[in-house]
Amino acid sequence: MDKIELKSERWDEGAPIGNGKIGSIVYGGNPLKITVDRADLWDLRPNETTLEKGFNYANLVKLSADGNEDEWRERARLFEDIFMGKPYPSKITAGRIELSFTPTPKDVRYVLDIKAAEVRVYDGDDLIAEIFTDYITLVGAIRLYRAAKLSFHIPTYLSDVSENGSGIGDKDKGVTMGYPKAIVKNDGEFGWYEQNTLTDYAFGICALRRSNVVYYTLSTTDDDTNYVAYAKNALSTAAKEGFDGLLFRHKKSWAEYNAKSSVKTGNKAIDDTYKKSWYLFRCCSRKGYYPMPLQGVWTADNDALPPWKGDYHHDTNTELSYMSYLAANRSDEGVAFIDYLWKLRPAFEKFADEFFGVEGLLIPSCSTADGKPMGGWAQYSLSPTMTIWAAQSFDDYYRYTDDEEFLRNRAYPFFKEVGSAVKGLLKEVNGKLYLPLSSSPEIFDNTPRAYLTPNSNFDLALMTYLYKTLKDYAAELGEDTSEYEDILSRLDDIAIDEDGVVMLDKTQRLPETHRHFSHLMCLYPLRLINYDTDEHKRIYDATIAHLESLGTGYWVGFSFAMAAQIYALARRGNAAYEKLGQFVKGFVGENGFHLNGDYKYYGYTWFHYRPFTLESLYGFCDAVHLTLIDDTSGGIKLFAAISDEMRRGTVEFRNLRARGGLIVSAKMKNGTVVGLKVESDKPVKIAIDGREYSLRRGKNILI
Repeated sequence: MDKIELKSERWDEGAPIGNGKIGSIVYGGNPLKITVDRADLWDLRPNETTLEKGFNYANLVKLSADGNEDEWRERARLFEDIFMGKPYPSKITAGRIELSFTPTPKDVRYVLDIKAAEVRVYDGDDLIAEIFTDYITLVGAIRLYRAAKLSFHIPTYLSDVSENGSGIGDKDKGVTMGYPKAIVKNDGEFGWYEQNTLTDYAFGICALRRSNVVYYTLSTTDDDTNYVAYAKNALSTAAKEGFDGLLFRHKKSWAEYNAKSSVKTGNKAIDDTYKKSWYLFRCCSRKGYYPMPLQGVWTADNDALPPWKGDYHHDTNTELSYMSYLAANRSDEGVAFIDYLWKLRPAFEKFADEFFGVEGLLIPSCSTADGKPMGGWAQYSLSPTMTIWAAQSFDDYYRYTDDEEFLRNRAYPFFKEVGSAVKGLLKEVNGKLYLPLSSSPEIFDNTPRAYLTPNSNFDLALMTYLYKTLKDYAAELGEDTSEYEDILSRLDDIAIDEDGVVMLDKTQRLPETHRHFSHLMCLYPLRLINYDTDEHKRIYDATIAHLESLGTGYWVGFSFAMAAQIYALARRGNAAYEKLGQFVKGFVGENGFHLNGDYKYYGYTWFHYRPFTLESLYGFCDAVHLTLIDDTSGGIKLFAAISDEMRRGTVEFRNLRARGGLIVSAKMKNGTVVGLKVESDKPVKIAIDGREYSLRRGKNILI
């Protein structure tokens, strides 16, 4: 499956292309529609009430302690209303290029080549256009094989005459961005539009036409104050090389990327989705540029604001989006996330000070491109421990690369700032340390019931992981560990009931089916409880049985991916692959987009909506990795959670990363490992299925 044939009038079923900066979706018929977007295209006007006087962490704590439920609801709703009530701040879209062909095509279809990151457009059997977003010059290119008129579609929600502009794209009337009407211009070979906003920020799509080739880009005042001249220069430079020259280097770049790693489970649907996922990843994540927000570089093309304003959602979404790139050996693309978090430390330090009143670093869980709070459910958007989950991306990078310089200069300093901030919030009660407010996002849906006493397992697990990691880092770097040991000694243990079920807190189990597994952070991804002891097996088995008893009614796409992760760690290959198969069948479109709800009505869940996001694809990929290679508790277990069907066939992977800086390739045929290669940057000892090997630096052929 390297070529995908698509045919749709819906933008979210079109052919996605991207180069890590600019993304396009090709869809429609006549006109042919080509969206143009960037991850950093935002209206960043601040909502003046986001941190209004009186609405801060101390105030919420007091309201909770006083038991004034009505006032609490009013205050908590304020932050939610901020998110919903105004169209900004928000990710926005620039619109699209439209091509009206003569003669009019009657049977338009698109063939997306994910190896080459190129779309070919056909009218029946006749090729009418080739399109790609060049990975080298970062511009788009269109070669036309039929006469076509080019025009721009500028989203109506950007206009002051629009009646579209709700916070989550549901087309409420009367809420607009208030922008002046865009000015469309042309100058010889160039055509473009200029969209001013209500700040100094401006942007526009620019196109250069040379004979039957159109080059296009999206530029903003962040690129240059004269963003039109900037765009023209970029297009002229690309045009000098020509369509074929650009395409040759573009394909070579993608071939190098595709060669980094591969997975073959023998299940075509799963293997195809895995390939599509890593294709989409490179399209919208690139070192030196912004990481992917909810929709990456493909904001909804429906003349409304994107779902959840297309924000950076650190309540599962960004963490899932960047949790599997290291194992997949895609670090050049994935480091965009940790680079972004590192760059925004001043904004996060300001948020910790202004809202929480502590020194250190905390991240608003619903944040803008420049790291500022956007509102949302206070329960998770203002959760101090959510930052720890985001910080795990630094720890993962260190563990997978074994880069001691990164540990010293990035991971440890980032963790120390987070540790300082969380410590500043902790209160002592009978010798134990507690957060004054604790929840398990998004369980109990932002009601007063959502705040759990004593602390939730979600918060306890993250704090335990935080200070354990800090202790380990300090020890590795020869620094004093006593502060972290003291905090760890005064945190409660994870709450597990007499049956072995991981609870929400000390008082209750998860009472009903829910999309989030936040109370199970201790199992995964924090790995505080592993499967390799009898007691821990009991906890896994009992917790899984409890989840199964609740059913999947209120699950969404990422729930199936997360369930597959937990099944894999419990060595339940059949169950893991059942959930992976359900995810692919019910929640993933032909183009690879994750559509959140059971939109095909297979009966997997009660949710049937289809807002497009990306994060679940990488939870899915992570689960696939866990079935093939498990380095959870030291050493490596190969093929420990594959299905019975897979065990009877051929399963293989090439160049997956494991913790410790290892690169592993392996092949199993009819239940027997017939090939195994491990690459290491330095001499290392490693256990594989109970056997210990002493590895030299370089390639080690073990089987």
